[in-house]
Amino acid sequence: MLFMPSSVFGYSIGTKIDFYTEAGFSKDDKKEITATLISSPDNLHLYIETSFWESKDEETKKEIRESLDALSKEFNEVIYPQLTSVFGNEQAIGADRDARTTIVFHEMKSNVNGYTRNIDAYERNINPFSNQRKLIYINSDLILGEYLKETLAHEFVHLITLNNKDLEYGIVEDKWLNEARAEYAVTLLGYNQNGGNISRRISSFLEKPYTSLTEWEGSSYDYGVINSFIHYLVDHYGVEILVNSLKSNTKGIESINNALSRSGSKDRFSDILINWAIAVQVNDCAVGEKYCFKDKNFKNVYIMPFSNFLPFSGESTLYTGQTLKNHSAHWQRFAGGKGELKIKFSNPSGVIMKVPYIIKSVSGKTDIGFIDVDRQEAELIISGFGKDISYIIIIPVAINNNAQISNGESYFYSITTQTFSKEVQENGNNDIELPFEIDKPLNQMNREELLMVIIRLIIHLLMQGKLVI
Repeated sequence: MLFMPSSVFGYSIGTKIDFYTEAGFSKDDKKEITATLISSPDNLHLYIETSFWESKDEETKKEIRESLDALSKEFNEVIYPQLTSVFGNEQAIGADRDARTTIVFHEMKSNVNGYTRNIDAYERNINPFSNQRKLIYINSDLILGEYLKETLAHEFVHLITLNNKDLEYGIVEDKWLNEARAEYAVTLLGYNQNGGNISRRISSFLEKPYTSLTEWEGSSYDYGVINSFIHYLVDHYGVEILVNSLKSNTKGIESINNALSRSGSKDRFSDILINWAIAVQVNDCAVGEKYCFKDKNFKNVYIMPFSNFLPFSGESTLYTGQTLKNHSAHWQRFAGGKGELKIKFSNPSGVIMKVPYIIKSVSGKTDIGFIDVDRQEAELIISGFGKDISYIIIIPVAINNNAQISNGESYFYSITTQTFSKEVQENGNNDIELPFEIDKPLNQMNREELLMVIIRLIIHLLMQGKLVI
Protein backbone atom coordinates (compact mmCIF):
# COMPACT_ATOMS: atom_id res chain seq x y z
CA MET A 1 0.00 0.00 0.00
CA LEU A 2 1.23 3.51 -0.79
CA PHE A 3 2.21 5.72 2.13
CA MET A 4 -0.53 8.24 2.88
CA PRO A 5 0.48 11.21 5.02
CA SER A 6 -2.11 12.63 7.34
CA SER A 7 -1.79 16.07 5.78
CA VAL A 8 -0.56 17.15 2.36
CA PHE A 9 -0.38 20.80 1.34
CA GLY A 10 -3.20 21.69 3.69
CA TYR A 11 -5.39 18.74 2.64
CA SER A 12 -5.89 16.41 5.61
CA ILE A 13 -6.88 12.78 5.10
CA GLY A 14 -10.47 12.39 6.27
CA THR A 15 -11.37 16.01 5.51
CA LYS A 16 -14.92 16.45 4.19
CA ILE A 17 -15.48 18.98 1.40
CA ASP A 18 -18.58 19.99 -0.56
CA PHE A 19 -18.38 19.67 -4.35
CA TYR A 20 -20.73 20.89 -7.06
CA THR A 21 -21.69 18.03 -9.40
CA GLU A 22 -23.46 17.61 -12.72
CA ALA A 23 -27.09 16.86 -11.87
CA GLY A 24 -27.71 15.12 -15.19
CA PHE A 25 -25.04 12.54 -14.37
CA SER A 26 -25.56 12.16 -10.60
CA LYS A 27 -27.56 9.19 -9.35
CA ASP A 28 -30.30 11.24 -7.71
CA ASP A 29 -29.85 14.37 -9.84
CA LYS A 30 -27.72 15.88 -7.09
CA LYS A 31 -26.21 19.28 -7.78
CA GLU A 32 -23.90 19.10 -4.77
CA ILE A 33 -22.33 16.36 -2.65
CA THR A 34 -20.04 16.03 0.35
CA ALA A 35 -16.90 13.95 -0.23
CA THR A 36 -14.16 12.66 2.06
CA LEU A 37 -10.45 12.82 1.22
CA ILE A 38 -9.23 9.20 1.24
CA SER A 39 -5.64 9.65 0.04
CA SER A 40 -3.26 12.09 -1.65
CA PRO A 41 -0.58 10.09 -3.50
CA ASP A 42 1.75 11.76 -6.01
CA ASN A 43 -0.13 13.94 -8.52
CA LEU A 44 -3.59 13.10 -7.12
CA HIS A 45 -6.16 13.87 -4.44
CA LEU A 46 -8.73 11.06 -4.14
CA TYR A 47 -12.15 11.84 -2.67
CA ILE A 48 -15.15 9.54 -2.23
CA GLU A 49 -18.72 10.69 -1.68
CA THR A 50 -19.10 10.58 2.09
CA SER A 51 -22.46 8.80 2.18
CA PHE A 52 -21.10 6.09 -0.14
CA TRP A 53 -17.89 5.70 1.86
CA GLU A 54 -19.53 5.57 5.27
CA SER A 55 -22.01 2.93 4.11
CA LYS A 56 -19.18 0.40 3.59
CA ASP A 57 -17.86 -2.04 6.18
CA GLU A 58 -14.17 -2.09 7.08
CA GLU A 59 -13.36 -5.01 4.78
CA THR A 60 -14.89 -3.21 1.78
CA LYS A 61 -13.12 0.01 2.72
CA LYS A 62 -9.84 -1.91 2.69
CA GLU A 63 -10.61 -3.23 -0.80
CA ILE A 64 -11.47 0.28 -1.96
CA ARG A 65 -8.18 1.68 -0.61
CA GLU A 66 -6.24 -1.09 -2.36
CA SER A 67 -8.05 -0.37 -5.62
CA LEU A 68 -7.29 3.34 -5.32
CA ASP A 69 -3.63 2.60 -4.53
CA ALA A 70 -3.40 0.52 -7.72
CA LEU A 71 -5.14 3.25 -9.71
CA SER A 72 -2.78 5.92 -8.35
CA LYS A 73 0.22 3.81 -9.33
CA GLU A 74 -1.22 3.30 -12.82
CA PHE A 75 -1.86 7.02 -13.20
CA ASN A 76 1.63 8.04 -12.07
CA GLU A 77 3.52 5.39 -14.02
CA VAL A 78 1.42 4.90 -17.17
CA ILE A 79 -1.54 7.21 -17.77
CA TYR A 80 0.01 10.56 -16.91
CA PRO A 81 3.45 10.17 -18.54
CA GLN A 82 2.22 8.50 -21.72
CA LEU A 83 -0.76 10.75 -22.42
CA THR A 84 1.10 13.98 -21.67
CA SER A 85 4.03 12.88 -23.85
CA VAL A 86 1.64 12.42 -26.79
CA PHE A 87 -1.04 15.07 -26.33
CA GLY A 88 0.64 17.63 -24.08
CA ASN A 89 -0.12 18.77 -20.56
CA GLU A 90 -3.19 19.65 -18.59
CA GLN A 91 -3.11 23.08 -16.93
CA ALA A 92 -0.09 23.38 -14.65
CA ILE A 93 -2.06 24.36 -11.55
CA GLY A 94 -5.75 24.57 -10.80
CA ALA A 95 -7.65 27.60 -9.61
CA ASP A 96 -6.77 26.44 -6.08
CA ARG A 97 -3.05 26.84 -6.96
CA ASP A 98 -2.50 23.10 -6.52
CA ALA A 99 -0.67 21.13 -9.22
CA ARG A 100 -2.38 17.87 -8.26
CA THR A 101 -5.43 16.52 -10.05
CA THR A 102 -8.45 15.82 -7.86
CA ILE A 103 -10.63 12.78 -8.50
CA VAL A 104 -14.06 12.71 -6.88
CA PHE A 105 -15.79 9.33 -6.84
CA HIS A 106 -19.53 9.72 -6.40
CA GLU A 107 -22.72 7.84 -7.18
CA MET A 108 -23.83 8.34 -10.77
CA LYS A 109 -26.45 7.04 -13.15
CA SER A 110 -25.71 3.50 -14.31
CA ASN A 111 -24.86 4.56 -17.87
CA VAL A 112 -22.30 7.19 -16.78
CA ASN A 113 -18.67 6.26 -16.08
CA GLY A 114 -17.29 9.73 -15.50
CA TYR A 115 -17.13 13.35 -16.61
CA THR A 116 -15.30 16.65 -16.28
CA ARG A 117 -16.61 20.21 -16.00
CA ASN A 118 -14.71 22.97 -17.76
CA ILE A 119 -16.01 25.55 -15.28
CA ASP A 120 -13.89 23.96 -12.53
CA ALA A 121 -10.80 25.49 -14.18
CA TYR A 122 -11.96 28.99 -13.23
CA GLU A 123 -12.24 30.85 -9.95
CA ARG A 124 -15.66 31.42 -8.42
CA ASN A 125 -15.59 35.13 -9.18
CA ILE A 126 -15.86 34.01 -12.82
CA ASN A 127 -18.25 31.09 -12.26
CA PRO A 128 -19.85 30.70 -8.81
CA PHE A 129 -20.40 26.95 -9.34
CA SER A 130 -16.74 26.17 -9.97
CA ASN A 131 -14.97 23.71 -7.70
CA GLN A 132 -11.74 25.60 -8.49
CA ARG A 133 -9.58 22.52 -9.14
CA LYS A 134 -8.16 20.30 -11.83
CA LEU A 135 -11.00 17.87 -11.31
CA ILE A 136 -12.25 14.54 -12.65
CA TYR A 137 -15.49 12.86 -11.53
CA ILE A 138 -15.75 9.05 -11.68
CA ASN A 139 -18.66 6.75 -10.89
CA SER A 140 -18.01 5.23 -7.46
CA ASP A 141 -19.31 1.86 -8.69
CA LEU A 142 -16.19 1.57 -10.86
CA ILE A 143 -13.80 1.48 -7.89
CA LEU A 144 -14.41 -2.24 -7.41
CA GLY A 145 -15.83 -2.78 -10.89
CA GLU A 146 -14.69 -2.62 -14.50
CA TYR A 147 -13.15 0.10 -16.67
CA LEU A 148 -11.66 2.15 -13.80
CA LYS A 149 -8.27 2.92 -15.36
CA GLU A 150 -9.88 3.26 -18.80
CA THR A 151 -12.28 5.87 -17.45
CA LEU A 152 -9.51 7.82 -15.72
CA ALA A 153 -7.45 7.87 -18.93
CA HIS A 154 -10.47 9.01 -20.93
CA GLU A 155 -11.34 11.81 -18.53
CA PHE A 156 -7.75 12.96 -18.18
CA VAL A 157 -7.63 13.60 -21.93
CA HIS A 158 -10.54 15.99 -21.41
CA LEU A 159 -8.38 17.95 -18.96
CA ILE A 160 -5.60 18.06 -21.55
CA THR A 161 -8.09 19.26 -24.17
CA LEU A 162 -9.37 21.93 -21.79
CA ASN A 163 -5.85 23.30 -21.46
CA ASN A 164 -5.02 23.13 -25.18
CA LYS A 165 -8.31 24.51 -26.52
CA ASP A 166 -10.32 26.48 -23.95
CA LEU A 167 -7.49 27.95 -21.91
CA GLU A 168 -5.01 28.34 -24.78
CA TYR A 169 -7.27 29.66 -27.55
CA GLY A 170 -10.59 30.38 -25.87
CA ILE A 171 -12.44 27.85 -28.04
CA VAL A 172 -14.47 24.79 -27.05
CA GLU A 173 -13.70 21.57 -28.92
CA ASP A 174 -16.62 19.95 -30.76
CA LYS A 175 -18.08 17.32 -28.46
CA TRP A 176 -17.77 14.41 -30.89
CA LEU A 177 -14.05 14.98 -31.50
CA ASN A 178 -13.35 15.65 -27.83
CA GLU A 179 -14.93 12.30 -26.98
CA ALA A 180 -13.30 10.49 -29.90
CA ARG A 181 -9.83 11.65 -28.91
CA ALA A 182 -10.44 10.58 -25.30
CA GLU A 183 -11.75 7.19 -26.44
CA TYR A 184 -8.65 6.57 -28.55
CA ALA A 185 -6.44 7.24 -25.53
CA VAL A 186 -7.63 3.92 -24.09
CA THR A 187 -6.26 2.12 -27.15
CA LEU A 188 -3.09 4.22 -27.11
CA LEU A 189 -2.33 3.01 -23.57
CA GLY A 190 -2.83 -0.63 -24.58
CA TYR A 191 -5.97 -1.14 -22.52
CA ASN A 192 -7.91 -2.46 -25.53
CA GLN A 193 -5.41 -5.17 -26.51
CA ASN A 194 -7.68 -7.98 -25.36
CA GLY A 195 -11.00 -6.43 -26.35
CA GLY A 196 -12.26 -4.94 -23.12
CA ASN A 197 -13.92 -1.57 -23.47
CA ILE A 198 -13.55 -1.48 -27.25
CA SER A 199 -15.61 -4.67 -27.65
CA ARG A 200 -18.74 -3.04 -26.26
CA ARG A 201 -18.09 0.05 -28.40
CA ILE A 202 -17.92 -2.09 -31.52
CA SER A 203 -21.13 -3.89 -30.56
CA SER A 204 -22.91 -0.55 -30.22
CA PHE A 205 -21.59 0.55 -33.60
CA LEU A 206 -22.72 -2.61 -35.37
CA GLU A 207 -26.17 -2.23 -33.84
CA LYS A 208 -26.67 1.28 -35.25
CA PRO A 209 -23.88 2.09 -37.74
CA TYR A 210 -25.96 4.84 -39.33
CA THR A 211 -25.66 7.04 -36.21
CA SER A 212 -24.38 10.54 -36.99
CA LEU A 213 -20.69 10.97 -36.27
CA THR A 214 -20.94 14.63 -35.28
CA GLU A 215 -24.42 15.15 -33.81
CA TRP A 216 -23.56 14.16 -30.26
CA GLU A 217 -26.27 12.91 -27.90
CA GLY A 218 -24.09 10.93 -25.50
CA SER A 219 -25.65 7.53 -26.27
CA SER A 220 -23.79 4.23 -26.53
CA TYR A 221 -24.36 4.43 -30.29
CA ASP A 222 -22.54 7.78 -30.41
CA TYR A 223 -19.59 6.17 -28.66
CA GLY A 224 -19.81 3.26 -31.08
CA VAL A 225 -19.58 5.32 -34.25
CA ILE A 226 -16.84 7.67 -32.99
CA ASN A 227 -14.71 4.69 -31.96
CA SER A 228 -15.10 3.11 -35.37
CA PHE A 229 -14.24 6.35 -37.18
CA ILE A 230 -11.37 7.49 -34.93
CA HIS A 231 -9.65 4.09 -35.06
CA TYR A 232 -9.98 4.13 -38.85
CA LEU A 233 -8.57 7.67 -38.93
CA VAL A 234 -5.52 6.78 -36.84
CA ASP A 235 -5.03 3.50 -38.73
CA HIS A 236 -4.52 5.42 -41.96
CA TYR A 237 -3.20 8.84 -40.91
CA GLY A 238 -1.44 8.21 -37.60
CA VAL A 239 -2.04 9.49 -34.09
CA GLU A 240 -0.41 12.76 -35.20
CA ILE A 241 -3.77 13.71 -36.73
CA LEU A 242 -5.30 13.67 -33.25
CA VAL A 243 -2.35 15.54 -31.76
CA ASN A 244 -2.13 18.24 -34.42
CA SER A 245 -5.89 18.78 -34.45
CA LEU A 246 -5.72 19.21 -30.67
CA LYS A 247 -2.90 21.76 -30.96
CA SER A 248 -4.74 23.68 -33.69
CA ASN A 249 -6.45 27.00 -32.97
CA THR A 250 -9.50 25.60 -34.77
CA LYS A 251 -11.91 22.85 -33.74
CA GLY A 252 -13.79 19.83 -35.06
CA ILE A 253 -13.72 19.12 -38.78
CA GLU A 254 -11.71 22.24 -39.55
CA SER A 255 -8.99 21.18 -37.12
CA ILE A 256 -8.80 17.73 -38.75
CA ASN A 257 -8.46 19.28 -42.20
CA ASN A 258 -5.72 21.57 -40.90
CA ALA A 259 -3.92 18.59 -39.39
CA LEU A 260 -4.20 16.69 -42.69
CA SER A 261 -2.69 19.64 -44.56
CA ARG A 262 0.11 19.87 -42.04
CA SER A 263 0.90 16.18 -42.54
CA GLY A 264 1.09 16.65 -46.31
CA SER A 265 -2.04 14.64 -47.08
CA LYS A 266 -4.35 15.82 -49.84
CA ASP A 267 -7.29 13.97 -48.30
CA ARG A 268 -9.89 15.89 -46.35
CA PHE A 269 -12.45 14.94 -43.72
CA SER A 270 -15.13 14.36 -46.39
CA ASP A 271 -12.88 11.94 -48.29
CA ILE A 272 -12.04 10.04 -45.12
CA LEU A 273 -15.68 9.77 -44.07
CA ILE A 274 -16.60 8.25 -47.45
CA ASN A 275 -13.67 5.81 -47.39
CA TRP A 276 -14.55 4.84 -43.81
CA ALA A 277 -18.14 4.12 -44.94
CA ILE A 278 -16.74 1.74 -47.55
CA ALA A 279 -14.26 0.17 -45.11
CA VAL A 280 -16.87 -0.80 -42.51
CA GLN A 281 -18.67 -2.77 -45.23
CA VAL A 282 -15.72 -4.25 -47.15
CA ASN A 283 -12.93 -4.33 -44.53
CA ASP A 284 -10.46 -5.93 -46.90
CA CYS A 285 -7.07 -4.36 -47.61
CA ALA A 286 -6.82 -6.47 -50.77
CA VAL A 287 -9.75 -4.54 -52.27
CA GLY A 288 -8.07 -1.21 -51.55
CA GLU A 289 -5.57 0.13 -49.05
CA LYS A 290 -8.11 2.56 -47.60
CA TYR A 291 -10.97 0.08 -47.43
CA CYS A 292 -9.93 -1.76 -44.28
CA PHE A 293 -9.02 -1.45 -40.61
CA LYS A 294 -5.54 -2.26 -39.36
CA ASP A 295 -6.41 -2.41 -35.66
CA LYS A 296 -6.93 -6.08 -34.80
CA ASN A 297 -10.00 -5.27 -32.70
CA PHE A 298 -11.78 -4.23 -35.89
CA LYS A 299 -10.68 -7.11 -38.12
CA ASN A 300 -14.14 -8.71 -38.04
CA VAL A 301 -16.19 -5.53 -38.34
CA TYR A 302 -18.71 -5.76 -41.19
CA ILE A 303 -21.94 -3.84 -40.97
CA MET A 304 -25.28 -5.37 -41.98
CA PRO A 305 -26.74 -3.38 -44.89
CA PHE A 306 -30.40 -2.69 -45.55
CA SER A 307 -31.64 -5.43 -47.92
CA ASN A 308 -33.69 -4.75 -51.04
CA PHE A 309 -34.80 -7.62 -53.30
CA LEU A 310 -35.82 -7.40 -56.94
CA PRO A 311 -37.99 -10.08 -58.63
CA PHE A 312 -35.94 -12.74 -60.41
CA SER A 313 -38.01 -12.60 -63.60
CA GLY A 314 -39.35 -9.93 -65.88
CA GLU A 315 -38.91 -6.20 -65.62
CA SER A 316 -39.21 -4.63 -62.18
CA THR A 317 -38.92 -1.27 -60.48
CA LEU A 318 -38.09 -0.74 -56.82
CA TYR A 319 -38.14 2.61 -55.02
CA THR A 320 -36.69 3.40 -51.61
CA GLY A 321 -36.61 6.79 -49.94
CA GLN A 322 -35.01 7.55 -46.57
CA THR A 323 -33.42 10.36 -44.58
CA LEU A 324 -29.88 10.72 -43.29
CA LYS A 325 -28.46 12.77 -40.45
CA ASN A 326 -25.44 14.89 -41.26
CA HIS A 327 -22.15 12.95 -41.33
CA SER A 328 -23.85 9.57 -41.36
CA ALA A 329 -24.24 6.84 -43.96
CA HIS A 330 -26.68 4.21 -45.13
CA TRP A 331 -25.76 0.92 -46.76
CA GLN A 332 -28.43 -0.16 -49.29
CA ARG A 333 -27.97 -3.66 -50.73
CA PHE A 334 -29.80 -4.63 -53.92
CA ALA A 335 -30.00 -8.26 -55.04
CA GLY A 336 -32.20 -10.35 -57.30
CA GLY A 337 -33.34 -9.30 -60.73
CA LYS A 338 -31.81 -10.32 -64.02
CA GLY A 339 -30.35 -8.43 -66.93
CA GLU A 340 -29.37 -4.79 -66.74
CA LEU A 341 -29.86 -2.79 -63.56
CA LYS A 342 -30.57 0.91 -63.89
CA ILE A 343 -30.05 2.95 -60.73
CA LYS A 344 -31.35 6.48 -60.31
CA PHE A 345 -30.12 8.37 -57.26
CA SER A 346 -31.72 11.60 -56.10
CA ASN A 347 -31.12 13.94 -53.14
CA PRO A 348 -33.04 17.24 -53.23
CA SER A 349 -30.82 18.83 -50.57
CA GLY A 350 -27.71 18.42 -52.68
CA VAL A 351 -25.51 17.43 -49.71
CA ILE A 352 -24.75 13.98 -51.14
CA MET A 353 -22.32 14.75 -53.94
CA LYS A 354 -20.41 11.49 -54.28
CA VAL A 355 -22.02 8.09 -53.72
CA PRO A 356 -19.74 5.07 -53.38
CA TYR A 357 -20.99 1.65 -54.39
CA ILE A 358 -19.72 -1.89 -53.98
CA ILE A 359 -20.26 -4.51 -56.69
CA LYS A 360 -19.94 -8.14 -55.69
CA SER A 361 -19.57 -10.50 -58.63
CA VAL A 362 -20.67 -14.13 -58.67
CA SER A 363 -16.99 -15.10 -58.73
CA GLY A 364 -16.48 -13.32 -55.41
CA LYS A 365 -14.60 -10.33 -56.81
CA THR A 366 -15.30 -6.97 -55.14
CA ASP A 367 -15.18 -3.71 -57.07
CA ILE A 368 -15.58 -0.17 -55.75
CA GLY A 369 -17.07 2.66 -57.79
CA PHE A 370 -18.47 6.14 -57.29
CA ILE A 371 -21.53 7.94 -58.59
CA ASP A 372 -20.91 11.65 -59.09
CA VAL A 373 -24.18 13.39 -58.31
CA ASP A 374 -24.74 16.40 -60.56
CA ARG A 375 -27.67 18.74 -59.97
CA GLN A 376 -29.03 16.51 -57.21
CA GLU A 377 -29.52 13.46 -59.47
CA ALA A 378 -27.42 10.76 -61.10
CA GLU A 379 -27.85 7.45 -62.93
CA LEU A 380 -25.84 4.27 -63.15
CA ILE A 381 -26.37 1.16 -65.31
CA ILE A 382 -24.94 -2.22 -64.28
CA SER A 383 -24.87 -5.01 -66.87
CA GLY A 384 -25.01 -8.71 -66.12
CA PHE A 385 -27.01 -8.33 -62.93
CA GLY A 386 -28.17 -11.70 -61.63
CA LYS A 387 -25.76 -13.47 -63.96
CA ASP A 388 -22.25 -12.07 -63.46
CA ILE A 389 -23.15 -9.68 -60.66
CA SER A 390 -24.49 -11.06 -57.38
CA TYR A 391 -25.42 -7.77 -55.68
CA ILE A 392 -24.60 -4.09 -55.37
CA ILE A 393 -24.39 -1.99 -52.20
CA ILE A 394 -25.01 1.73 -52.58
CA ILE A 395 -23.67 3.94 -49.78
CA PRO A 396 -25.13 7.46 -49.57
CA VAL A 397 -23.14 9.62 -47.13
CA ALA A 398 -24.59 12.96 -46.00
CA ILE A 399 -21.86 15.59 -45.74
CA ASN A 400 -22.72 19.19 -45.01
CA ASN A 401 -19.65 20.69 -43.37
CA ASN A 402 -21.25 24.14 -43.36
CA ALA A 403 -24.13 23.08 -41.12
CA GLN A 404 -24.11 23.79 -37.41
CA ILE A 405 -23.05 20.73 -35.44
CA SER A 406 -26.01 19.07 -33.69
CA ASN A 407 -28.61 21.06 -35.62
CA GLY A 408 -30.64 17.85 -35.94
CA GLU A 409 -31.39 18.35 -39.63
CA SER A 410 -32.06 15.31 -41.81
CA TYR A 411 -31.49 14.99 -45.55
CA PHE A 412 -33.79 13.01 -47.84
CA TYR A 413 -32.53 10.78 -50.62
CA SER A 414 -34.16 8.23 -52.91
CA ILE A 415 -32.91 5.29 -54.96
CA THR A 416 -34.96 3.91 -57.85
CA THR A 417 -33.75 0.64 -59.33
CA GLN A 418 -35.10 -0.90 -62.51
CA THR A 419 -34.18 -4.21 -64.10
CA PHE A 420 -34.75 -5.06 -67.72
CA SER A 421 -33.58 -7.83 -70.01
CA LYS A 422 -32.20 -7.16 -73.47
CA GLU A 423 -33.60 -10.49 -74.64
CA VAL A 424 -37.08 -9.45 -73.63
CA GLN A 425 -36.73 -6.16 -75.44
CA GLU A 426 -35.28 -7.70 -78.60
CA ASN A 427 -37.33 -10.90 -78.85
CA GLY A 428 -40.53 -9.97 -77.07
CA ASN A 429 -40.27 -13.25 -75.19
CA ASN A 430 -41.62 -12.92 -71.66
CA ASP A 431 -40.63 -16.45 -70.66
CA ILE A 432 -37.81 -17.11 -68.22
CA GLU A 433 -35.40 -20.02 -68.45
CA LEU A 434 -36.59 -23.01 -66.40
CA PRO A 435 -34.76 -26.27 -65.62
CA PHE A 436 -37.67 -28.30 -67.07
CA GLU A 437 -40.10 -28.22 -69.99
CA ILE A 438 -43.49 -26.49 -69.72
CA ASP A 439 -46.50 -26.88 -71.98
CA LYS A 440 -46.97 -23.19 -72.85
CA PRO A 441 -45.46 -19.75 -72.19
CA LEU A 442 -45.79 -18.42 -68.65
CA ASN A 443 -47.67 -15.34 -69.80
CA GLN A 444 -50.41 -17.60 -71.16
CA MET A 445 -50.88 -19.59 -67.94
CA ASN A 446 -53.63 -19.09 -65.39
CA ARG A 447 -53.03 -18.82 -61.64
CA GLU A 448 -53.29 -22.56 -60.95
CA GLU A 449 -50.86 -23.42 -63.76
CA LEU A 450 -48.33 -20.85 -62.54
CA LEU A 451 -48.62 -22.25 -59.01
CA MET A 452 -47.77 -25.73 -60.28
CA VAL A 453 -44.70 -24.35 -62.07
CA ILE A 454 -43.55 -22.66 -58.86
CA ILE A 455 -44.01 -25.90 -56.88
CA ARG A 456 -42.01 -27.85 -59.48
CA LEU A 457 -39.25 -25.21 -59.35
CA ILE A 458 -39.06 -25.38 -55.54
CA ILE A 459 -38.82 -29.18 -55.63
CA HIS A 460 -36.07 -28.96 -58.25
CA LEU A 461 -34.04 -26.47 -56.19
CA LEU A 462 -34.41 -28.60 -53.05
CA MET A 463 -33.17 -31.68 -54.87
CA GLN A 464 -30.21 -29.70 -56.23
CA GLY A 465 -29.36 -28.45 -52.75
CA LYS A 466 -29.77 -24.85 -53.87
CA LEU A 467 -32.63 -24.12 -51.54
CA VAL A 468 -32.87 -24.79 -47.82
CA ILE A 469 -36.15 -24.64 -45.92
